[in-house]
Amino acid sequence: MKALKTLSILILTLLGSMTLQAQTTDSVDAVDYDIAVDLSSGHFLTGYADVTLRLLRPCTTVGLDMACIVDSVKVQGVLQSTNSLAELPTAGIAPGQDIHIEVWYHSTGYVESGEWGGMHFDNYLSYNLGVGFNANPHVMGRALFPCRDNFTDKATYTLRVTTKDGWTAECGGMRQSVATDTLGCEHSVWRIDQPTPTYLVSVSQAAWEHIHDTISSLYGDYPLSIGYRQRSESSVRAAFAELDSVVPMYERCFGPYRWGRIGYIATPKGSMEHVNNIALDQRFVNSTSERAQTTIAHELGHAWFGNLVTCATAGDMWINEGGASFCSEVAMEAALGREASDDYYRRWLESVLRTTHVTDDGYRPLHDMPHQYTYGSTTYDKGWMVWHSLRGYLGENLFYSALNRLMGSCAFGNIDAEGLRDSLSLYTGVDLTAFFDFHVFGPGFVDYHVEMTNPSEGCLENEVEVHIRQQGVGTTNLMRRNRVPLTFYAQPGFDSVSCKRVATFDGEETWETFSLPFVPAFCVLDADDEFSDAANVIHQHLEGYGISYTLPLAFMRAKTEHDGDLFVEHHYAQPSGTMPGGVVRTANRYWIVRGDWQADTADWGMFRYVRTGAQHEYAGLDGDFLSLRASVDSLALMYRKDSRHEWYAVSFTRNGDQNSGYLVVDGMQKGEYTLAIVDSAHLGIAHPVTTEVQLFPNPLQPGQALTVEVESEECFEVSIFDLGGHQVWHKTGCRSGQKLSPALAKGTYFVRIENNFISLQSKLIQL
Repeated sequence: MKALKTLSILILTLLGSMTLQAQTTDSVDAVDYDIAVDLSSGHFLTGYADVTLRLLRPCTTVGLDMACIVDSVKVQGVLQSTNSLAELPTAGIAPGQDIHIEVWYHSTGYVESGEWGGMHFDNYLSYNLGVGFNANPHVMGRALFPCRDNFTDKATYTLRVTTKDGWTAECGGMRQSVATDTLGCEHSVWRIDQPTPTYLVSVSQAAWEHIHDTISSLYGDYPLSIGYRQRSESSVRAAFAELDSVVPMYERCFGPYRWGRIGYIATPKGSMEHVNNIALDQRFVNSTSERAQTTIAHELGHAWFGNLVTCATAGDMWINEGGASFCSEVAMEAALGREASDDYYRRWLESVLRTTHVTDDGYRPLHDMPHQYTYGSTTYDKGWMVWHSLRGYLGENLFYSALNRLMGSCAFGNIDAEGLRDSLSLYTGVDLTAFFDFHVFGPGFVDYHVEMTNPSEGCLENEVEVHIRQQGVGTTNLMRRNRVPLTFYAQPGFDSVSCKRVATFDGEETWETFSLPFVPAFCVLDADDEFSDAANVIHQHLEGYGISYTLPLAFMRAKTEHDGDLFVEHHYAQPSGTMPGGVVRTANRYWIVRGDWQADTADWGMFRYVRTGAQHEYAGLDGDFLSLRASVDSLALMYRKDSRHEWYAVSFTRNGDQNSGYLVVDGMQKGEYTLAIVDSAHLGIAHPVTTEVQLFPNPLQPGQALTVEVESEECFEVSIFDLGGHQVWHKTGCRSGQKLSPALAKGTYFVRIENNFISLQSKLIQL
């Protein structure tokens, strides 16, 4: 479900005492509910419920949950002396026998403190929402009828609804009959034959306009009904048009739809996955926006994740909500193709990495979620990321085959994280203990860093060694039994452009050797977005001609004069390695720039910063790293070619203000970048000396050529100064190892080597 909070709707107060039972389902099981609600006033309900319970063990009393005013109660036809539902006598009822409890009640509506879950009476609509975000427990079946209100006790239902004059009902289940009396009130009967928890049962009434259609899918044809108001039929039909492709995709991935019909109604508060009668935020009922389409798909996805197989406790709500959010990605693939769904996933992964730990007050495990965070971003969004990663870990065919088996064997039942782990391990033959230990039972994310260490050259069958290192983000744990996909990209001139290999390892780091059909130019970890680590990988094909490219998910812009391919990894993790003196702190993120274009000084890169607290769409991008306006004046861009080289500051210009902008570097090179706050007085120069320069011969004989060697593949300037600081010789466009011929008098000099990435100085003696 997804909430839409509206302050204009007042919280309805409970006129009677509310009974909340904490009994476990091992003493009694709800078998069936026969519920009659009269909504004809439009502002309150009167109800009658015949609840059939089955005793599972000897007990003297049972209890029901209720958030309405109880008028009278009968147990096995005997009128009770009290209207309390807390302790109803079961004397004479043996285990295995049924007990009938009849309750007469009324209510002006009960809504939880969050103004969302409960029974709502609006001037133009009456409806219930079965979950309360702030309620404890979260289930809100009790706002509509007396029940065993929990996630695990499932039953069948008959709903008998009387509506207001001229209004019609839309309810859970399949409609059995409908008639209209002489006053214009509709009387309808609905039946849910599938075992269903209380929070998924719904009733509604309004002067509905209806669309009735059929969805043809793999396992049959399903009636589709949509109840809406004040919208054009054509726009509503357009909003639901993708269901023709989404429902068959869901059935291929998760197994048959088990609920008989598909129904939606438009409500003002938000969206909720009631069986056969999904409440949909009324803004989305006639919208083809991405948000509307993914919400329609999310709520339908609950027909498998939550409604069919339900989390055993609210502490494992990620199974329901994360699974349904994953369904939105699957629906995107069905409607628009894999490229669109991958883009949708990448955008959400970036948001999760940047914001979820902020909105949920820290990195949290998915399992055993505290009550106040049950419906937070960790549950919905990180939960989605874990389902996505599980697909990548197992491979699509095995993953979807296992989910089909799970949905079949656990249909209409409940499951917790341990049971899910063990079931999927059994169905796939893959031990998922390590995966669940890290991603479900632990907080945070894993960040992988990969480098080729010694690519061989000159033959078609090449062996290349890669170094892979992992670190935790929001956790000190390490992932065990890693299965990391690597894509290698060829040097120009080979028929094969790329090939994929999988590295498996335990521990903090590993060195793996792979045999490839070509000489690799570089490799990228998880280039196909198979799992949700702490990085986004963005691929941009370069067409040269000085075109500039904006890579929003990498928080970067780039331009090059050359054709080729640019891969930017944006990691939400601390950069590894030791920073030079003068660096006060680094950002909790870094970039790796890879590709096969020919870098030169015509290229530039722009690296985004956003100050914490700034009013910006990426507010919080730089967390506590960049908290003060004044900090921006001490902002630096650090660079290293790879982990075998030292970090140093590079020259840049700032394009932006003290809230947000870019650090622009000319002559952008392949390698790693990060932001840092520096003490410029300590640092001494804009880019500190961190790499040695070699001059030889030194001393230099008259007439000898001078050779400069430095760890840089790029051009640099050479300037020679006398002891008084006067420049006596200068040359641009120099390269390491090049012979130079400065005309110098006898004496001692300082040689300075500079480009956008280095600023080095060494002493030279001229004989």
